[in-house]
Amino acid sequence: MPKRYNDDDEVDGIEEAEGDYEDEQVDRERKKKKKKKVKIMGYSNQTEADRRVLRQKQRELQQDIAIGGGESSSGGVEDPNSGELERVREKNNELWNEVRYTREAVLDSENMDLITSKAARQVERIVQVPRYDAIRLAQILSKKATVRTPSGATYFGWQGLGFQVGVCFNSLPTHVSFLNGPLGASYQPKERQKPERRARQKVEEEDDAEDEQPDDADQAKKKESDGNELSAVEKHISIISSTLKKRYNEEVEAAYARKAEYIERVKQDDDEEKSILKKEKLFVRAAAKVDAVKYLFNPHSFTQTVENIFHFSFLVKNGVAGIKVRATEESEEYGLPPGPVIMPIEEGSGHTRYPTQAIVSLNMKDWKDMCKAFSVTESDIPNRRTPKKKDRNY
Repeated sequence: MPKRYNDDDEVDGIEEAEGDYEDEQVDRERKKKKKKKVKIMGYSNQTEADRRVLRQKQRELQQDIAIGGGESSSGGVEDPNSGELERVREKNNELWNEVRYTREAVLDSENMDLITSKAARQVERIVQVPRYDAIRLAQILSKKATVRTPSGATYFGWQGLGFQVGVCFNSLPTHVSFLNGPLGASYQPKERQKPERRARQKVEEEDDAEDEQPDDADQAKKKESDGNELSAVEKHISIISSTLKKRYNEEVEAAYARKAEYIERVKQDDDEEKSILKKEKLFVRAAAKVDAVKYLFNPHSFTQTVENIFHFSFLVKNGVAGIKVRATEESEEYGLPPGPVIMPIEEGSGHTRYPTQAIVSLNMKDWKDMCKAFSVTESDIPNRRTPKKKDRNY
């Protein structure tokens, strides 16, 4: 039979629907309150009088927190059973709802800092950690650990104390597993293999040659060009080295040719044969050095001058060549021009290499002035012709 509904059932259904509607309205009002934005600063319409009253309340609350509670509180804010901490926290939250400017916000932050410090002290009171008196502990320990000998002398029994204390360290915690002691396997140091970079590179090149694609051909050409550039630099360094040795030999021959004139001048002041021979060797050694500016500077190209100096620095680094500045005294003694000089260094000559570095600053003005001052008309290093760019038809 079909179910029949009476009037009471209809009334109950209407009341339930109205109740649901009211709940929805309450939820909507709550959401609106949450979404409501608080106006701050000048938009809040808060007067200076209201702000002064608010600051006075905040300072009174700050004093209340610092002192430790009001007159009704017995144990203060730090007492866990007093309830003062909750009271001042709620009071601070009420005052925060009226804050609209940064000045009052600073006072609120100071109050919050005090409340957190009081809360930390309250936690320390709740969690009571046992405290020990160091002096009393030392006195009892001295009394208990003192040993008396049959002769009546006393001493502190360190051995007995260590035996009693060692029990605490020898005990192991339960339900814990860990590695205790060395492993049974013997340790063998791992042998390092020498790197075989070239062999591995050849194998990789053979593998890549099989799967070489047309696009990879351009990359291979670029690598070959990079290798050619590097070899060109090395070639130029070798040219500088060989040219330096050649120029040095020429300067040695010229020094021997001018030696007689220097010896005659020296004999006027000194007649000892040993001293004259020593000065003769020093003269040849000083006169054989090559002028650095005339050797490295190219009067026709500033860029090639920079390259010559840079590539020559590698020879100095490797100990194949040397550079120094000829002092004025040496110039006057031997009648040689002052300035920087260079010379080749042979292996086994006993020349000491000093690990020093220097930064040279050279611009086009200095390059021109030095070429003019040292009368450089042609560089000892051959001038390199730069290839001209071919015209392109677009």
